[in-house]
Amino acid sequence: MRKRLGVVLVAAALAATACSPDPDADSADASGGDQPYRIVQLAGLSQPGPSALNAQAAAQAVKAAVAVLNSKGGILGHKVELEVIDDGGDPTTAVTKLHERLAKGPKPNLVLPGNTSAEALPMAPILTEAEIFSVQQASASALDDPAKFPYLFKTPPVPETWAKSLADYARSKGATKIAMIAGKDAFAQATAAATRKAIADAGLTLSGDETYTAEDLDVTAQLERLRATKPDLLFMQGAGASVGYVLQSRLKIGWTDIPLVADSTSATTSLLNHAAPDGLVGTPAAQNVSVQIVSAAVKGHQGANPGSLDTMITALKKEGEIKLPLNVYYAYDAVMLAAKAAEKAGTITDAKAEAKALETFTPQETGLWALGKYTFTAASHGPAVDVSSVAIIPAAVLTEGQYAAAS
Repeated sequence: MRKRLGVVLVAAALAATACSPDPDADSADASGGDQPYRIVQLAGLSQPGPSALNAQAAAQAVKAAVAVLNSKGGILGHKVELEVIDDGGDPTTAVTKLHERLAKGPKPNLVLPGNTSAEALPMAPILTEAEIFSVQQASASALDDPAKFPYLFKTPPVPETWAKSLADYARSKGATKIAMIAGKDAFAQATAAATRKAIADAGLTLSGDETYTAEDLDVTAQLERLRATKPDLLFMQGAGASVGYVLQSRLKIGWTDIPLVADSTSATTSLLNHAAPDGLVGTPAAQNVSVQIVSAAVKGHQGANPGSLDTMITALKKEGEIKLPLNVYYAYDAVMLAAKAAEKAGTITDAKAEAKALETFTPQETGLWALGKYTFTAASHGPAVDVSSVAIIPAAVLTEGQYAAAS
């Protein structure tokens, strides 16, 4: 998930009946001896601005997952230990600290390399060379390259999932012409590219396509050009303060009469999940605005496995307040998927065997993860397109990581 997005906290809980590493397994598997299962997480806990909240939420998610696993006997009988390293959200610092940690040992069984793609990308080759297993919540498409990064897997919905959900939503509302405004960074443009394709595949029309930079405090010119194309719906990709600038510019030109759908990164900012004065929910700027979220963030959702969401939320609460949408808590699922991979492979030290095990995953697989159903293959280590894992709802106030179900 991207570096400046406002955050979203996942709180979901997994029931004791859910499939999990066998608590009755031998106290140590053959390849792991008596050692603990070591998780090293790098995160920008001390970075400035709202991005620190995302990193803190990711750390909270991992702590919650570790607590749940240890309450069930650990992983293959090994107690799970967590070491969190603050990389300040800086890719160079992250690489340096990862090198330092690997040099001093002992070797981790799982590394969660940063909360953003900017951090994760430069660490991926290092983890591959060291043959360390990694399941993470960074979303860059470049990370899904099994030939280049054979031990790395991703958990968040892929851009194609979000894009298809937008096209499906537009068709359900009778919208045939969609206008789009997006940032210029790599993440934003990947989202925009997937959206263009989904709109075309659905037989809809992209009436206008505009961009802005993080430095743009006013985008009225771009919005006026989009309005001139007479769209039925406006799609906004954004993050952090830019979300507010786009919405205020829209209000400024009086263009709140058509629906606006904000992407998943926009949805994680406090502007679109808090009421005034901390956010814009319920104000004229958020009129006719809906947001893309993970389905598990809607109250009443059962989670990927029976009881899993309740277990997750309960565990998150024990680690602190759930301040953000569940979209930012995919690190919880990452740990649970790694645990299942070790269980299926029968080892905590053989990254190649664990990767092979995860490559057999289908949506029918059961375990302790809560936010989505996963499909991995030898050709793709990113989740398959699954529109059931995401939703579009009116912008609303967030409560403990979730939104009230639409009435």
